[in-house]
Amino acid sequence: AASAGHCPVLLAVDSEGNVKSIAPEGLPLGILPETTFSNQTEILPKNSRVLLYTDGLTEARNSAGEFFGQERLIKWLKRAPHLRRGADELKDELAAELMAFQATSTLSDDQTFLIMTE
Repeated sequence: AASAGHCPVLLAVDSEGNVKSIAPEGLPLGILPETTFSNQTEILPKNSRVLLYTDGLTEARNSAGEFFGQERLIKWLKRAPHLRRGADELKDELAAELMAFQATSTLSDDQTFLIMTE
């Protein structure tokens, strides 16, 4: 997985709900034509969940102007190993959680994410 210099990749690594944040150093993808990127390999334990996302998720605001935030996103992902659901079901759950948080607020940025399950 790669962050391309943007948000860290989040990995729910075990049934205890531990979440590992993977944030390689480097420039965002596409800034300079001759940029070298590092590789990092992670072993995905059974029932692990990987979340790649844009900052539109953490910067989503509710009607009070509060951000959804990294902490809330990690809290949601900590529950993921206990849910024993596939990526498609987790996608729907996270999208519903974002919609409920934002309620009537309008989007100010894209909200793109990819969930992979082992």
